[in-house]
Amino acid sequence: LAYAQERRQGRAVGAKADESDAIIVHPDVKLMLMQMRSLTAAARSICYATAVAIDISQRAHDPKVRDAATARAALLTPLAKAFSTDIGNEVASLGVQIHGGMGFIEETGAAQHFRDARITAIYEGTNGIQSIDLVTRKLAAQGGASVFALLDELSQIVQRVETSNNPAFGHTGGRLREALGSLERTSKWLLETLPSKPNDALAGATPYLRLFSTTLGGCMLADEALSLAQENGAAARITLARFFAENVTVQAGALERTVIDGADAVNAADSVLL
Repeated sequence: LAYAQERRQGRAVGAKADESDAIIVHPDVKLMLMQMRSLTAAARSICYATAVAIDISQRAHDPKVRDAATARAALLTPLAKAFSTDIGNEVASLGVQIHGGMGFIEETGAAQHFRDARITAIYEGTNGIQSIDLVTRKLAAQGGASVFALLDELSQIVQRVETSNNPAFGHTGGRLREALGSLERTSKWLLETLPSKPNDALAGATPYLRLFSTTLGGCMLADEALSLAQENGAAARITLARFFAENVTVQAGALERTVIDGADAVNAADSVLL
């Protein structure tokens, strides 16, 4: 962000021909910076929620509350691990893109961040393994009870956005509602498919984890924005939640189709790969 505010290259639309502007005025750079900020914020929210669930599972006095928190922590753990490390790579890559040439990315350390981030998606057993764990164990536990309980909570958040009548949220409520529908349908399809066609279900495990994470992250960012109400920083948090919903969570429909309709193409790849 600091670099984009200082580096001068090109001109803003309508600027005088003999002037150059800081690159942050360019919409493409704004897009990349907002992707970096919103993806990071969403990943942090998922990690915080996972940590809260672990704390409650260990410290709550009510055994039922502990059991529910244990199930929630188990469900969120592969999301916290895989989504966070995936977007760590994406954010570091965007940072390199913003800095530009070899000299800039090396002297600022942007390239080193990218190199260092790459291993994180492998450390915990590779993110593909986290996706398989999500589908075969966490989703399948008790017929998907943990997943659908979480979806109910997220639906309540979306309803609060929809009824807030705050124009600053833009299309946030509608985009999150669409994503919840995609996540629910995909979860049910996986539960139905896994027993009889496990390879079809596993072919969609990674896009399912992405669908789950971006839907959850989008709802959590909206919840954070709602909780601030009129406090300082509320407008910025609403803008962040709106950006994520309209630019990231909006991909849910495509991810749904990838999970449900993409297995045949994966299985047919044997003719090319083997």
